[in-house]
Order: sequence, then structure tokens, then C-alpha cells
Amino acid sequence: MILGIMGGMGPAATCDLFKRITDLTPATRDQEHLHIIIDSNVGIPDRTAYILGMGEDPMPEMVKSIRRLEMMGADYIAIPCNTAHYFYDEIIKYTKTKILNMIYETGAYLKANFDYKDYLLLATKGTYKAKVYRNIFAEFNLNIIEPDISDQETIMDWIYNVKSSKFNVDPIEFQNIVNRYTKNKEIPVILGCTELPILVEKIGVLGKYIDPVSILAKRCIELVKVDLFVS
Repeated sequence: MILGIMGGMGPAATCDLFKRITDLTPATRDQEHLHIIIDSNVGIPDRTAYILGMGEDPMPEMVKSIRRLEMMGADYIAIPCNTAHYFYDEIIKYTKTKILNMIYETGAYLKANFDYKDYLLLATKGTYKAKVYRNIFAEFNLNIIEPDISDQETIMDWIYNVKSSKFNVDPIEFQNIVNRYTKNKEIPVILGCTELPILVEKIGVLGKYIDPVSILAKRCIELVKVDLFVS
């Protein structure tokens, strides 16, 4: 089994998924790790800009990446970009290779492992506008809470700073936004942009957060195990 990663959205998030898969794989030697092909296509236009009507369509470049990975032998493909899943239903039309849906996998995981109904989503403005999480989570009878416009702008600034390798966010500022919507309630927080888990780790934010990248990494490993068992 070969895993393909459609990366470049952004490069740090691509590296993060690869590292998480490597760290989570119960391997004792090189040969027990996953065979992974990465196409870090930084030529893919900004997904949020397009969704907000201010940028170039990323679909053509995304399709090129999918086809490259398919031609290189990928049996399944992971996309470490939450906002890119807005294009998921269109992308799958261009390949016979199985493409994992990180948002669906996250919803399925939460439904199976937690009793919570409401989740606070921290994400790009494109992810909010496109209702990427809201639509899929509705299938699991789960509810998404979104920050107000002002806080969405702040979160966007954090995300684009991470893309520039800047981590100048005060942990208190981060926690204040979370507290504004969770207050005295037990509402889990989803780090719904692949740059956010990197940020949280770098600035040392305390607390437990739901990381779709880790959920996706575990699912990639599970698929290989199932295939080996069936074979």
C-alpha cells in the first residue's frame, strides 16, 4: 500500500502530517513504516481567497497533484488542508484512487469516541464560509460553533503568520478567544486549520484540542493495517 499526500497547503502542514504518521506508526524498523509519496505543490492557489471571491481557482493544480500521485502508484491519498476539502466532491471525479476526507474522518472519530454535541471550530474564513465542517458534521448530528467575524480575522492572521514561520501569538490571547465561546461549558475545540496544531505546539497553549491532522494520520495507518490483514 502506498499513501500519497497532496501537500503544499502549506509546506509546514505537509511536513506535520508526515511526521505524525511516522511518530504514530508502531514500527520497529524502517521497513515497517508506510510507503509515502508527497507532492508538495506550492503552486496551488490560496483556497480561502478563491472561496471569498478574491483569488484564482485552485482546482486545476489540485487535480494535477492528484493525477501525479495516482501515476506514481498511490493507493490512497490524504490532503492536509481543511479548507481544500471544500473541493473534495469535485476532486474525486478526476481519479480512481481513494481520497480520504479529513473532515468526515474527524466527524466519525468524534461521534464514535465522545458524547459531546457542540464543538468550537477554529479555522480559516474560507472554511467557515464554505461550511466545510458544518455540512459534514450535520451528518453525525454534531453542531459547529463559529467565532464572530472579528475573531475569525484574528485567527486568519495567526494562520498566515504560521505560513511565514512567525509564531508571535500570546498564549493568553489564544486562550481568551477560546474562553469567549466555551466559558464555563465543556465544549471541545477543533483546530480546523492544519497550521493551528503547529501554532499551539510552538507557543505552548495549555489544554486539550482536537487535531484533525492526528486523526487523519491514525486513519492512514489503520488503512495500511487493514490492507495487510486482508492480503
